[in-house]
Amino acid sequence: MVWPTVRPARSGRTPPSSVAPAPFRQWILASVFLVVTTGLACEPTDPARAGAERFIDRYYVEIDLPAAKDHAVGFALVKLDREIGLLEGIDGPESSGKPDVNYRFLTERAGSDADHRGFLYELTIHFGGGQVVRRALVTVQEADGGWRVANFQELD
Repeated sequence: MVWPTVRPARSGRTPPSSVAPAPFRQWILASVFLVVTTGLACEPTDPARAGAERFIDRYYVEIDLPAAKDHAVGFALVKLDREIGLLEGIDGPESSGKPDVNYRFLTERAGSDADHRGFLYELTIHFGGGQVVRRALVTVQEADGGWRVANFQELD
């Protein structure tokens, strides 16, 4: 007759396969916290700046002029209509031919009154094997219940 081997009981410990070790759990929790807080930090809490960045996303990053018009008023709208007219009949670049555009906020410039504000951004444009760095001044105004781009211009 063969007697089963008796192993010592694990006092107060769970089998290693059922629960991750404490340092690993802490690392996972810290990673999730970092991702959530970073995502929240990317969205500006200032409604005027958020309006400027929605426009930058459509105009510079996505290169979608009709969508950028939804975030524009006044002179910016006139500029967009003129650009759309100039590009009429020309196919847009395929996704593989579009430049990769990243931007970062540099500073805010006071407007002429409380309803106008300016935001300066640095644009980094990657295309083919090259890269260009430009600055863009985006002026927003409060209109239609939100902040819309009233003017935009690239600076050297």
